[in-house]
Amino acid sequence: MLCRRMKQKIEYIEDNTILVRRGQGKLEFSELYDFWVDLIENDRIDPKIKGIINDLQNAELVMNMADVKKLISLFEAHPDIFGGKKIAVVADSHKNIVFPMMGQKLTSKMQVRPFSTFSASLDWILDLID
Repeated sequence: MLCRRMKQKIEYIEDNTILVRRGQGKLEFSELYDFWVDLIENDRIDPKIKGIINDLQNAELVMNMADVKKLISLFEAHPDIFGGKKIAVVADSHKNIVFPMMGQKLTSKMQVRPFSTFSASLDWILDLID
């Protein structure tokens, strides 16, 4: 699925057990939030999915700390969808990596973790690394 307005797409890998969301270009918080809401409302996060990789290496996030809190609230409001799933964020800029780092600190109910490479995020979701 590709949303041209939001410059984001999803794909499923590892026998459809991992959802990969890729973003590119400048991504406003409202675009990110609306994208997550669309995934939730259209049942695109199957219960058999064990993890979600957000690959933002080609994106510039335009958001703030209040936005991170709003995303965490959205995830925590849907434990039936996100409970037990690992959420990895791959970012190669210090500006982007700070948001998943804050998300990781803000929630004890979810597993959120930042990564600088896609392969490390995949290994974490597959339980190949701690």
